[in-house]
Amino acid sequence: MVRTTRFLAMGMLALAVAAAPALAQAPAGRGAGPNTGAPGVGRGRGPALVTPEVKADRTITFRFRAPEAKQVTLIGELDGKTYPMTKDADGVWSVTVGPWAPDVYNYQFNVDGIIAMDPVNPSVKLGFGAFPPANLVEVPTTAGDLTFYDAKNVPHGTVRMETYHSKSLGVPRTLWIYTPPGYDAGSDRYPVFYLLHGSGNIDSSWMLTGRANLILDNLIAEGKTRPMIIVNPLGYARQGVGLAPELAGTPTPGAGLTGQPGVSAQTVGFAHDLLEDVLPFVESRFRTLPGAENRALGGLSMGGGHTVQIGFNNTDTFRSLVVMSAGAQNAEQNFPAFFADAKAINSKMKLIWIGVGKDDFALNGSQALVTSLTNAGINHTFRLTEGRHEWVIWRHYLNEVAPLLFR
Repeated sequence: MVRTTRFLAMGMLALAVAAAPALAQAPAGRGAGPNTGAPGVGRGRGPALVTPEVKADRTITFRFRAPEAKQVTLIGELDGKTYPMTKDADGVWSVTVGPWAPDVYNYQFNVDGIIAMDPVNPSVKLGFGAFPPANLVEVPTTAGDLTFYDAKNVPHGTVRMETYHSKSLGVPRTLWIYTPPGYDAGSDRYPVFYLLHGSGNIDSSWMLTGRANLILDNLIAEGKTRPMIIVNPLGYARQGVGLAPELAGTPTPGAGLTGQPGVSAQTVGFAHDLLEDVLPFVESRFRTLPGAENRALGGLSMGGGHTVQIGFNNTDTFRSLVVMSAGAQNAEQNFPAFFADAKAINSKMKLIWIGVGKDDFALNGSQALVTSLTNAGINHTFRLTEGRHEWVIWRHYLNEVAPLLFR
């Protein structure tokens, strides 16, 4: 049984964005993307739309049918800009943007102040709370080659959704778990990477939006990383999504970590669930390698904050920590035991990896944590890259850091 150690206060990275409710709109025309779809579907609603239309020069034309709208703009995790759209005589708004570098981008439409999704595009990033869902569009390489996050003709692992009852929270929850190619047919045991999502995401986000399973498939096939199990828990202290009638409020965490200044009930409750429920569940049902050296903890944004707060206090549970687009102010004061003996930490921890984009609003927090580690003489890797607080850089970070784990 994994023993939960004491939590200390720290300033967690908080994400706050304003988002309007989603606009309900019936699918436009018969089409879905560049195809025309089945005859008869959506008849009477105008010609089929081709959107998003990715062109050979890596520009993209977006279209949205809204004849009665006064203003429509293209928004999302694109290039940091908002693009006004123009309406034609048929009531279809459009704009062509780019060229953009090959990658997968999120987008939405702002229709008279209402955030709307693209009803023609089935590729969706799920949202949660103040973060509405968005659509995804991939810009391919100029040569049309598949890249590190695409499904290639290689052996593939399996993604499972496991349901468990969290004793610490008293609610049913789910885990999304990746097992590497050959797991079901073999008897080998594997290290485990507990990979956490950010605020506005859910337990499926690293697989469905981050393509973590495809990234690992490709790395393993190329011999670049050690085969591993990846576990994606729900990062909120609440019931799993879509499992039963929704409960009002946040479940009350168990005793032991509550009542400490600066630590929210959400953080405490999630930590209880991760350490007391998720780890035992995974290690009792999957062929895992024992010991802290075979466990890594990492995450993006809110999940990166969880990684710092949980990981710094549980170095006998996790020996590798991956912090993406997150950090900690005054870490020495908030985690005195971790910073008390740099020599001991350096001999114990296999990897402390921190990555952030130059235009990420989490940059200051990440740099503050790096300064604390540097001043204390604690070994770590810091990657300052191009990019903002977006999935574009987090896919790249996973591709970079996975080969460094469990070496």
